[in-house]
Amino acid sequence: MLKVCVGHGVRAYALGISLLFAVSAFVPSAALGDGVAYHFTNLFSGTAPASLNQPWIDAAFHDFSPGVVRLTVSNLNLIRRESLGELYLNLNTNLSPSHLRFSLAGGSGGFDRPKISTGLNKFKADGDGKYDIRFSFNQGGGQDHRFTAGEYLVCDISGIAALTASDFAFLSAPAGGAGPFYAAAHIQRIANSTLSGWIAPGGVSVAPEPSVASLATLGFGIFVHLKRRRKKSQ
Repeated sequence: MLKVCVGHGVRAYALGISLLFAVSAFVPSAALGDGVAYHFTNLFSGTAPASLNQPWIDAAFHDFSPGVVRLTVSNLNLIRRESLGELYLNLNTNLSPSHLRFSLAGGSGGFDRPKISTGLNKFKADGDGKYDIRFSFNQGGGQDHRFTAGEYLVCDISGIAALTASDFAFLSAPAGGAGPFYAAAHIQRIANSTLSGWIAPGGVSVAPEPSVASLATLGFGIFVHLKRRRKKSQ
């Protein structure tokens, strides 16, 4: 399980404040260059997440070191009990997804580690395109086990010598429906917690090099998230 332990009372506040300062130094700004970003703003099947603020989630790829790409997934504007169930990604058609290796480098909250599967055009996102990579997040158990609102995940991807962030800027193979898309995501527990929706980015964007200011903002978001969980536990 990918755990950042959340205690009650003072412990939760102490952890939040520690993260606020630690996250700004989590990734040295010199280590990451501009990359590829997906802002998930388009509903293509099912029910849209409740928030009017978009993007609902973000996925950004940066070149971390030669042959290593760092992926950051952020549930920016999911709300209440909404959670990310599956994330679908594509790889350069000249490369083999079976060669990829994944190493979880960090995250917030107490969600379980995702199951990561690969295969050339192996995964369908509700019938809309065929994808090479699938992250499957736990949807059972309690709220703390799921990848929910305000949480983020950092994963390093390697296994191919010349791998770069731009190798993930490819459309899914056509498979009918509304696709193809550069990426897709399945959001669970929408509205009364019984509905779900499939969302995709409008296109591919440049992901600027993370700044200390943006990482500090992320740290503050984690602090607010922990504070909210503390209130729920009282």
